[in-house]
Parts: sequence; structure tokens; C-alpha cells
Amino acid sequence: MKEELRMHATLLMKLSEDAEKARETIESAVEEANRTIMTKGVPKGQEAEAAKVTTWNLEGTSLQITIESGTLVRATTASLRLRKFLAGTLGRDFKIGIRELKAQTIEFSIPSAHEINTETANRIRAMPGIYRVEYQRDKARIIVGEMSEHDLKNNVPDRLITRVKDILAGAAKPAPTIQTNLIVKKGAAKQAKFDKDPMQTAIELGWVKEFPGRGQWIYTTPYAQLFTITRNILLDEVAHHLGFQPFMLPKLIPLDVMKKMPGYLNDIPEGMYYCFPPPRDPDAFNEFKETMRLTKEISRASLKRALKDPEYVLAPAQCEPFWQFYGKETLNQDDYPHKLYDASGWTYRWEGGGVEGMVRVQEFQRIELTYLGTPKQIVEIRDSILDRCVHVADKSLDMEWRVTAAIPFWAREGSVDMNIHDSEKVPAYDLEIYLPYRGSRESSEWLEVAGCFVHKLKFIESFSIRELKNRETWTGCSGLGLTRWVAAFLSTHGFEPEDWPKSVETKFNKGFTLPQSLMWPPRKQ
Repeated sequence: MKEELRMHATLLMKLSEDAEKARETIESAVEEANRTIMTKGVPKGQEAEAAKVTTWNLEGTSLQITIESGTLVRATTASLRLRKFLAGTLGRDFKIGIRELKAQTIEFSIPSAHEINTETANRIRAMPGIYRVEYQRDKARIIVGEMSEHDLKNNVPDRLITRVKDILAGAAKPAPTIQTNLIVKKGAAKQAKFDKDPMQTAIELGWVKEFPGRGQWIYTTPYAQLFTITRNILLDEVAHHLGFQPFMLPKLIPLDVMKKMPGYLNDIPEGMYYCFPPPRDPDAFNEFKETMRLTKEISRASLKRALKDPEYVLAPAQCEPFWQFYGKETLNQDDYPHKLYDASGWTYRWEGGGVEGMVRVQEFQRIELTYLGTPKQIVEIRDSILDRCVHVADKSLDMEWRVTAAIPFWAREGSVDMNIHDSEKVPAYDLEIYLPYRGSRESSEWLEVAGCFVHKLKFIESFSIRELKNRETWTGCSGLGLTRWVAAFLSTHGFEPEDWPKSVETKFNKGFTLPQSLMWPPRKQ
């Protein structure tokens, strides 16, 4: 058997009392453990891949143990076996208990055909507890600091090793060629009526006004009207047309719910806003309040000291409460499909330096459609949503569109067998609109206004959703980015209602008035 992994763990067991009287019993127990429980489950002839206690030392109530192992029984797993075995022996013969087990250090080596570059080493060091990464004689040597008994029982070392292997394997592969526009189908080219950045024009006309928060805007009456018209068209032509029913969902999402969302906290935690609840004790804010009274300045340091740890995120996906609603429930396939939507408020994503005008903001609105049913139903529903969105883009709003296939971040673990000619094998279809101000349709970036997904079992497993007779159940969701639909519409048709499609122009009230000041709306120079 090829040696894939070697592990060396130094462990400490804290005993309930001085165990000097049990020294000989401990010695015999360790020898017996090496012959039995440390090799349990290991085929004959592969004993080198099992675990073995190589040294141990007893000082009063502290029992320090060193375990070395191969692949089949890892040292960390063996430590839990040994703890149980020794606890039974010491408890029966000497009434001595084991109060604590912890790994003081864990060292493991993994074969690696390539030296570890700085970027790869930094990615590995970013994992909690790792403090040394080395490359020695065709092996990556990783040293991990202290781990609690809870960490050992929770298989943290195993997941850490798997993650290191994934990083090393990824570093050894050439960078993949990313196909940015895997076009499935597209509509006819349409004549542009407008070629400017809509945000600049919206500012000049007073349709929006800057808000101090980056990527946030105050949307005034004409924009709000167009937004509402667009929203109603999409609700009528997509959600209601396809029989979706409305829900109203929380937008403050507990971290315990967020951690069930595949890929979010472990792949893109930098893309979320975190919320820190205040303590119920008003005195906790005394320092902050007095500083504010005296200096008229916000003391962020004293505010941070008063707040509790982060407990929530502002909804980055909008569908999180839908899956929590189904979570740990037992459903009946005879009732499928379930088709629900939420259009009750804002979604939040931290875009950092990626903020761009109307098209990439940090606070935006969407219609989020979710569907749960049999595999066949989920694929058909997703495709019907895409078809209705294309109908709205092409016929109702007269915009130039195309559909691309994509692999979303939450589906990238493992291999994805995507076939754009087989809808069941496409995890995501994106509907994109051509924006004339960005350049030619052949070379410029189009704007995604709808993402239509099939999750398969991903969310079923994450949220422990069950079916009465264990029949296969899938989920999916589609996000219609209302803020982006409006940006695409204005980029295509401009700001003169007379140039708009009749489906929109006849619903727009041109008799609106805006508050005026000496400085706003800004006048063209």
C-alpha cells in the first residue's frame, strides 16, 4: 500500500488525581491498546498504516502520550479510542477519571510532487491552528497547534487534512481556462436608443441622490415609479404566471442559519455584512455616550467594546429563510412542487471595490423564487422561469438578451459534469442584457439580471429536509435582480418615457415633482 500520510500527535490527558499508583497498569494498558484498539479495522499486512503509542510520561495528574500513525487509523482518532480504554481501566481499578484530553501538537506529512510556493503556503497557514508549513523531501509537513477534545471528536483534524490535500492538489494543477461567456442562446440584436452610463444621467436628472454609504443611493420618485412598474411586470409575467405564492422573509439572518447555506461562510465570508447585537445593559454604553457628549465624535473603539460578538448577517442571498422554513421537516412528495417567492425588501452584499453605478450596489432589491419538488419538477420549473424572464426581457421591455450557462460558487466542490445541451446537468442559467454604454456587444461585459439555479441535493442535505418515504427531493431558486433590471432598462431606452415600450410608458406618471434646492439636482455645466 502506498504511504499517503504520516501523523505524529502529542497529547495530554488530565486525570482526576495523582496516578503514580497506577503506573504499571497504564503501561500494560498502553501495550494492550497497541495490539488491539489501535489496529482495529486494519487489514492484515497493513499494520504500518495503523496507530501506535510510541512514548508516554506520567507526572502526577498529567499523562502525556505520543502517537504515530499512517492512513488507516489516524493518531487523532486513536487518541479518542485510547482515552475511552484508559478511562475504563483506571476507573475500574483505581477510581481515577480522565477529566480532559487535548492535542498539544499535531504534525502530519503528505506526499507532494511539487515544492510549496508562497501563495500555497499562505493559504494553508490561513487555516485555524496551523503555524508551520514546510516542504521536505517530496513531502509537505504541516504542524498544527493545540486542539481540544471537542475538536478531536468533531473530526476537525480530518477535515483540516482533507483541506490541505485539496489546496496542494489545486496548486499542482495548471490554472484552468475560464470560459467567461458560455452562451446557450441569444435574442436578436436591437437598435440602441441610449449610449450613456445611466447612473450619471440619473444623478443629473435627480432620479437618484448619493447616500453616505458606498454602494447605496436615495432613489427618488421617477426611479421609484419605474422600479415599481418593472417589479409588477416581473411578478405578473413570471411569479404569478407560473403559480408562485408570496412569502415575507426576515432579512436579519442568524449565523447558525447562515452556516447551513452551502459555500457562503466558508467561501465568501468577505461578501457579507455582520451584525453585532447590543447588550441589554444600558450602562455598557456609558463610555460611548460620554465620549459622544464631550467630543461630538463617534468613538468606534468604545462602541466596539460595548457590543456583543457578531450573531447575524444581513441577508446576502434572500433565500436563507426559505430553506430554514423547510429545515428538519418531513414532507410528502404527493404535495410537490412547492413554489414560493419573496419580494419584501433589501438584499445586502459587501462589494468592496467592485461597486459600479446602478449595476453593482451593496443594497439592492430582488424577487427571489424558490422551488422544492422531484428532480424532474425542479428542472422544469427552473427552465420555465428562465423562459418567462426571456419573454419579459424580449417582449415586455424590448431589451437585447442572451442566456449563459454557469457553475455557481456553491457547486464547485468536486467535479461538475456540465452539459449545456442537457438542462439537468446545468446548475445555473444566467439571463444577461446588453448595455450599449459598455461598448460593442461582442467584446463588452453584459449585465446579469436573473440567475436560475438547480441545487439538486445540496440544500436538502444542508438543511436536513426529509421526504416521508425517502423519495428523492431537489430544490432550486431563481433571483431576479430588480435593481439590475431597472439599470438594464435605462441603459437600453434612456430617460425619456416617450422612447420606452408602451408596456412601461403608459403606466409611468409623467406629472411627478421633485424637491428642488440651490444645489440639487446638480445642473449640467
